[in-house]
Amino acid sequence: MSYTHTNRAPIVLTADPVDPNSTDWIYFTYQNWLRSGESITAHSASIVGGTMATASTPLGTVADADGVSYTNVFGVQFTVSAGATEVKISHRVTTTTTGAIDLGRKSMDHTVIIPVRHL
Repeated sequence: MSYTHTNRAPIVLTADPVDPNSTDWIYFTYQNWLRSGESITAHSASIVGGTMATASTPLGTVADADGVSYTNVFGVQFTVSAGATEVKISHRVTTTTTGAIDLGRKSMDHTVIIPVRHL
């Protein structure tokens, strides 16, 4: 299931909780966020309520379970910490643009909160 980040507040994935004893992936797509001529030059992730199993990794194009393809996708693999009730993952990107003046964006965060529930 995909969620749209509005850049106003973290997205809470209420319909998609994670099991407390699991390791899973979260994906961030920037296909509709990047402007024409803009590209991501740096990326990282931070996690509260879990640990990073695989750091931010560019995945290119990824199709979801419904066959919808997303471009400019980055993945972060995480493990839930013992006793956590939620996992908060922030993905940070810096961009650059083409042209005489670089209108790139610096240290832009997109954050998701995933509830932890026994599934």
